[in-house]
Amino acid sequence: MHFQSNISLLQLFITLIVGVAIGFTFSQLLNTTQHDNLMITTSMKSNQNLCKDHEILQSLSSIDSEEIIKPLETYEEPEGEIKKLLTNTAITNDLDTEIADRLFKEVKVLCWVLTGPQNHEKKAIHVKNTWGSRCNKLLFMSSKEDKALGAIDLKAGEGRGNLWNKTREAFKYVYDHHFNEYDWFLKADDDTYVIMENLRAFLYSMSPNAAVYFGSKFKPHVRQGYMSGGAGYVLSKEALRLFAEHAYPNRVLCRQTPGGSEDKEMGTCLQNVGVVAGDSRDELKRGRFFPTSLYSHIIPKPKSSWYWRYIFYATEDGLNCCSDYSISFHYVQPNYMYVMDFLVYKLRPYGIVPKDIDMPKKNNMSVLLDKWRNEISDNPL
Repeated sequence: MHFQSNISLLQLFITLIVGVAIGFTFSQLLNTTQHDNLMITTSMKSNQNLCKDHEILQSLSSIDSEEIIKPLETYEEPEGEIKKLLTNTAITNDLDTEIADRLFKEVKVLCWVLTGPQNHEKKAIHVKNTWGSRCNKLLFMSSKEDKALGAIDLKAGEGRGNLWNKTREAFKYVYDHHFNEYDWFLKADDDTYVIMENLRAFLYSMSPNAAVYFGSKFKPHVRQGYMSGGAGYVLSKEALRLFAEHAYPNRVLCRQTPGGSEDKEMGTCLQNVGVVAGDSRDELKRGRFFPTSLYSHIIPKPKSSWYWRYIFYATEDGLNCCSDYSISFHYVQPNYMYVMDFLVYKLRPYGIVPKDIDMPKKNNMSVLLDKWRNEISDNPL
């Protein structure tokens, strides 16, 4: 019995030693694996950050006192057969487009898109394949002619320092060559997405003979406010005439040298010739033009964001951020132009049908212009 007891103790001791050894070995393996995984994860994050840093969006052109750069997620540009598949076939045959067709004929909008030679194939072509195809006239303003794309050589130079000069020359070109053909003149960036049907519906209620322009209204720098360049802004026929005939040639009223922020300079020029910065919000005070992506408005931004200091009208983010008939969003990657097209024109919940809609009602422009001309921002920030 004593011998068996010693054997039992020995077995217990050996078992304990083996258990400790196995446990120690396993813990070391686990730590090594976790360390390797951590190194891999860190490396992946580092590479992702490098990719994001490599492809950045331009700073908001409205902000000259602080450089605000928004990173782009990496993307692959559509090529070959997929480009053919993605070419605009958005509106399907089972939709009633009677009102949209009527608006297309009655509200003639020329769209011009600010771009550059490096973005003709990278960005601009995807605007042409999607929302740009719904403009009454589409032009791309560049420093290199591209007949296939429809790009005009403005001979204004490239780079951030030339954005204002390009914008100024683009509006003068449009006035010289297309003024009599169209009612409204939309400026957009090559990463702006515009729902043209909603733009026309909004503009139908306004008069192209009124000296007014619309967009996402910012409050700094210009007394009456000015429109964000990234969200796009649209000038009435009369606003374009006043700009081309009175602001463009007058260095006192309108900057004639390169530099400056494109949208702020345009806002100053238009204000100086009596063009009113209008209110494009809907009846629920929700915006229609947006200077950032749809995602960044639905998912609330921190209150420290530049956006809350710049926006003219008090507003909110979240699901109530945006009008049901929103017009534009900025920072839309090339591939997402096609995603937006699908979501806007093809995706529909079965059994949920919009109520009958009619043509928009016309507004009394003199009353609105007086109101907007003397408007004070209600944004407390």
